[in-house]
Amino acid sequence: MTAVSQRRVQTDVPLVAVTGLAVPGGRLRRFEAQGEIGAAEGMKATLIVQGLPFQVEIISVFGSVVTLSTPAEMPMTNEATLRTDLSWLLNEQSKRLSELVNGGPGFNAVAALAAVTPPDAGAPWHQPLPSGPSGLNQGQRRAVQIALTHGVTWLWGPPGTGKTTTLAALIAELCSRGKRVLLAAPTNAALDVAIQALLKRRPDLAAGTLVRIGQPADQTLTRSVLADEIAAARGAPVAQRRVEAGTELREGRKNLDALKKRELTRTEETSRLRLETQIAELQELVSALDSKLKEVRRQVCRDATVVAATAHQLPLETLKGLTFDVVVLDEASMTTAALAMLVAGAGNGHTIIAGDFRQLPPVVVADTPEAQAWLHCSPFEKAGIPGMVSARKDPPRLATLTRQYRMRQVIGDIVSTAFYDNRLQTSSTTAGRAVRSKASWAKGELVVIDTTSLCSRTARRQGSLSRYNLAHAQLAASLVDIALPTAQDLGLITPFAPQARLLESLLPEDRLKDWAASTVHRFQGGERDIIVYDTVDTGLGVKPLNRWFTEGHEGSEGTRLLNVAASRARDHLVVIGSMDTLHKRGAARDSVRTFFAHLIDSAVQMPWQAAVSTGITELIEDDLFGRLQDDITRAATVDMWLPRGSLSLLPRLLPALTSVPSGDSEAVTIWVEPVRDGHLPDEALQARRERVNIRPCMPILESSAIIGNVVWSSSTSLLSSHPGVVLRTEHRAFADAARRAQRRRPSAGAPGSGQLGDDCGRCRRMLVRYEQDRRGRAGLRYECAACGP
Repeated sequence: MTAVSQRRVQTDVPLVAVTGLAVPGGRLRRFEAQGEIGAAEGMKATLIVQGLPFQVEIISVFGSVVTLSTPAEMPMTNEATLRTDLSWLLNEQSKRLSELVNGGPGFNAVAALAAVTPPDAGAPWHQPLPSGPSGLNQGQRRAVQIALTHGVTWLWGPPGTGKTTTLAALIAELCSRGKRVLLAAPTNAALDVAIQALLKRRPDLAAGTLVRIGQPADQTLTRSVLADEIAAARGAPVAQRRVEAGTELREGRKNLDALKKRELTRTEETSRLRLETQIAELQELVSALDSKLKEVRRQVCRDATVVAATAHQLPLETLKGLTFDVVVLDEASMTTAALAMLVAGAGNGHTIIAGDFRQLPPVVVADTPEAQAWLHCSPFEKAGIPGMVSARKDPPRLATLTRQYRMRQVIGDIVSTAFYDNRLQTSSTTAGRAVRSKASWAKGELVVIDTTSLCSRTARRQGSLSRYNLAHAQLAASLVDIALPTAQDLGLITPFAPQARLLESLLPEDRLKDWAASTVHRFQGGERDIIVYDTVDTGLGVKPLNRWFTEGHEGSEGTRLLNVAASRARDHLVVIGSMDTLHKRGAARDSVRTFFAHLIDSAVQMPWQAAVSTGITELIEDDLFGRLQDDITRAATVDMWLPRGSLSLLPRLLPALTSVPSGDSEAVTIWVEPVRDGHLPDEALQARRERVNIRPCMPILESSAIIGNVVWSSSTSLLSSHPGVVLRTEHRAFADAARRAQRRRPSAGAPGSGQLGDDCGRCRRMLVRYEQDRRGRAGLRYECAACGP
């Protein structure tokens, strides 16, 4: 909580509505965030619409798209502001833990502690396997058999091994035995996957026996299982009056807001007083109705056989104090040990903890020993399960699933070798599975696009440690374009959020249902026929390589991240990366290097030039000046980022640049690195005399231009006589995303993109925008290179 508060607690993020989301009942709204959200799924937030606040819940955050559960009375809107308190969920968990220090009703401390306590060693589990449940292999049946008995069962489900199928069969069997079950998961998406699998096996549970708390991320989930829908039906008059009161309250606030904007007559003063009284009474009524509906919702949960909720819901009012015969925590590897205790404590000690501790751990901000021990560790790590497995001393109540059905043989083999000690076996059924998605560049199950000779530059957003690589995204643009006619199912994933936003902009609107672009962290639990994994890091530009690529020991975040990325692919895994940088032969063979070594040996090698030979990205080898000039003459805006080096093309482009209409702001901004004494290069000085908006900046990691709807990148300075490898991509959404990624925001007294710079009052040099502190860390200051601040 302290670390979050020191970073930022309350944030306001502008949102723009995403069209095409049809939701029954109109409760969910989808927006594209125009900045970093940083909020977790399940968090409460405030949405500011037309100046009015509405309480919402964050259902999912996928790339830059956020889905919100909104009140029925909220008006439709194309623009809004999301106000979040990043410490809210942490406060709720902390408050609940404090309440339970000395015990409390509806909480079993012994069950809670058992979920984070190393299991006793014992004899292996040997009991005859039952004939049912149907549709399970031997390992899955054994897992169900162990989990049906009292105690903590650790279910280790590597990718594609049918963990969700196994849990569905287990919960169905528990229901048949009259047990009351809590099903929890860390995210709405993971919870919905588990619910859908359970309903597929037991559709009869949808008649009120299964209750799901909160709004689902999966809009195909039947509304008959939603707690709010059931509660509204049971308390129909109360729910109806709540909607009416909310509408009256919104109208009253709107009318009052209109009166605040002018000098009032005596009659209007009377109206204002009447409105304020009416609003106060309505607020009291809404609060009372909400309390009544909360009690109806709690009763719905008391009556249910299976209650499904995100783990974050356990400390909240609806579930607080309710108890269950069996607790199932899915995707537990992404759940903090502290939160897992709150979940397990809702049971009586019959707990199933399911997940894959070799995939991504919970995300934690603080780096104190306590935070690392209780928040960065999942219950698997806290109980010592990974160490026992590595030592080949599996505890008796560990049920391991080893037969995988997702990845084709070659992909499954490399994942098993690098990350699972060769435990995973690929089912023979994968070889006979039909190929649904095809792309001319997917010539094998494993494909490597080696960008070593592309010399692409890694950059980072202002003030951010995360990274992006424009040239890699341009290669992906061509891959998407080529695959469009034949690929039904495609995923673009990357470790870095800024790159994910660039990749997301490449998705065609008519493919958003089946195609996806996201960070690896957000894509855990997902799968696609074809996965394109963009590694981003090249060692050029941002240095050094991210530790995800340099620390590959077992249990490291780099190993887990690469495991998740590779294991999302069903038929084809395509890796875009600078192989000479990511893998150096002869280096220590940790899991990351083992993966890249096998990848290089086993994959089909595709030159990066092949990706730009037929797609929308072009390799510009001739007439660079002419192509740039043509694009500038058609553009309304021009943004360029030019690292130190020759600017020989700049004087020739001045007629085109000065002809761009400026409008209300500077339509042209050209960022250049000054020479070492702080002066602008001669070509930049000439351009400034011609009234082109030249801005000095240090360092400039990019070498690129966003000219209207066209994205340019080069391996050295774009306007030099030797710009290196130059790529050009014409794509409106991609250009908009690249512009957002690279534009400098005004802050710390420093003007941003589209704004004029300042001269030093002493030496008349231009003030330089420095984006690193004097120790080379990310930071921002604005000063003269010669005179200082």
